[in-house]
Amino acid sequence: MDDFEKELKVGFLDEAGQAVADVEQCFLAMESDPQNQDNLNKIFRLAHNLKGSSKAVGFSEFGAFTHEFESFILKIKNGELVATPAIISLLLRANDFILHMIDSLKQNLDAQFDFQGLLEEMKSPSVDSGSSEVVQEQEVIQEDPTAVEFEAVESASEAAIESELEQAAAPAIQEASETFVPPVEAIPIPAPQAPLAAPQAPRTQSSTSNVEESLRVSLSKVESLINFVGEMVILQSVLKEQAHKTGEARLIKTVHHLEKVSKEIQDTSMSLRMTPVKPTFQKMTRIVRDTAQALGKDVQLLLEGEDTELDKTVLEKINDPLVHLIRNAVDHGIESSKEKRQAQNKPLRGTVILKAYHQSGRLIIEVKDDGGGLNPEILIQKARSKGILKEGVEVKDKDAFQLIFAPGFSTKEQVTDVSGRGVGMDVVKTNIHEIGGEIQIDSTLNQGTTFRIILPLTLAILDAMVISYSDSRFVLPMNHVYETIPTKDHQVQATTSLGDVILLRGENLRIFRLGDFFGLKSQKKLEDLITIVIRSGPEPFALAVDDILGQFQVVQKQLGPELQGMKGVGGSTILGDGKPALILEPVDLVKRKLISGYVVPIEKGVSVA
Repeated sequence: MDDFEKELKVGFLDEAGQAVADVEQCFLAMESDPQNQDNLNKIFRLAHNLKGSSKAVGFSEFGAFTHEFESFILKIKNGELVATPAIISLLLRANDFILHMIDSLKQNLDAQFDFQGLLEEMKSPSVDSGSSEVVQEQEVIQEDPTAVEFEAVESASEAAIESELEQAAAPAIQEASETFVPPVEAIPIPAPQAPLAAPQAPRTQSSTSNVEESLRVSLSKVESLINFVGEMVILQSVLKEQAHKTGEARLIKTVHHLEKVSKEIQDTSMSLRMTPVKPTFQKMTRIVRDTAQALGKDVQLLLEGEDTELDKTVLEKINDPLVHLIRNAVDHGIESSKEKRQAQNKPLRGTVILKAYHQSGRLIIEVKDDGGGLNPEILIQKARSKGILKEGVEVKDKDAFQLIFAPGFSTKEQVTDVSGRGVGMDVVKTNIHEIGGEIQIDSTLNQGTTFRIILPLTLAILDAMVISYSDSRFVLPMNHVYETIPTKDHQVQATTSLGDVILLRGENLRIFRLGDFFGLKSQKKLEDLITIVIRSGPEPFALAVDDILGQFQVVQKQLGPELQGMKGVGGSTILGDGKPALILEPVDLVKRKLISGYVVPIEKGVSVA
């Protein structure tokens, strides 16, 4: 296989993966509107394109299976088969197998497959076809050098399909010519590829009007670019500090212009890693359908904010937690019987809402259900019975919600295929914390529950405030900073239960000296310090610091081994003078102190990995 042929095949697999995701959404839409001809035509065109393009690049087995898949879809389109839930489940299982073939061929371009069982089901579907269970991966057979290559032969039925396609595709020819779109992990950039099999029609407008050209670039090159941009940001900070030390006006002006250009380069390079949450959100539609069917529930998923963009690295890490939360909402959230919902004057059909939006420089993802809500008393009782909560320890209702994240905690009496092992929510919290996020819960009994995931937009470069306490400097991400005020302008009182409290416009906020978290002593009195108000957590509070040194963009790096896993410290960075500083996560910092009173002494020369 020469390089050109390999490039064609790899390009097809990338595009086919997106096409399969589009087809799945069409199948799910078919369940609510089986007679929608526009939807059926789109499904038919996508399947036809998969078949034609796979044959063109030399994936004969792929083409053979998608040919039968296309024939099966044609029967539904022509009214020979009724799109019952069982038939739609069979379509989804066949679509899963196509995705399995794509993933396997990405690992081995010569992989072969056994799909005879699935073909037989499509040729003779029964009323029981297509259970709610997700199809198991078919066995991948390593290529046998003596095996005869499978050749797809154009048959009378295929000729009929070609004729049918020409009629079906007429209203949307332009859409058909743009069926395949680049995958999420690549910046949209076309590589040489085989022509798609869909028929083309003359365009009435110029082909170059309002069309943005694109290229396909490997993710490794994007990562390399962003790494170098990060180093450039560090050097920019160093140069800026040195220029101000010299006092040379022309040099300072030049550095200022350079800073603007660097910011544009940084914003552009970072945007290359930003991708819409839509593909990830749409996958959850299938999760809701399959889980609801397995539990015998009627549940719909509503999506909001699908075009919201997030760093690809963060998006990949949030996929598993979202799956757990969605399944949890259907299983634990939505009531087990329609009678219970009717008694609460709710629609018989349960609703789960998946929503994404930006707030204060962070991304918020909400999973909300209109189910029975969390019962704090039951949670506390269950936690005591499992030894998670000691007898005699009093817990507020809001704090009781956090018990569901404890390892081994589950309110299910029996373990099922869906839940009951007590590991899902623990995984959710762990994965979210690993990427610098947090999760909050709001719940009202008999009204529903909302899980709110708060995430950083990117893990690479941060807008941050550099602060000092004693002789040490720290970095505070700007998305945590609500406002800064002189402490002396407001009343500070010492209390026996809460410690020091500052009165801010009628609101009492707990105030913490930053040095108390790290064993540092300041020569200044509390009233002479600067107060930074933090409102990014569940409860607002204030940090008292010696000084604010300025606002900068910093490159986040991993901590050295001696500080790995330290709660309240999200990473480290190199400042303009070449010295390291810790990047703080103030909410976790305060939680750590309130829970254990744990203090980490800071030594000179914090190492940066």
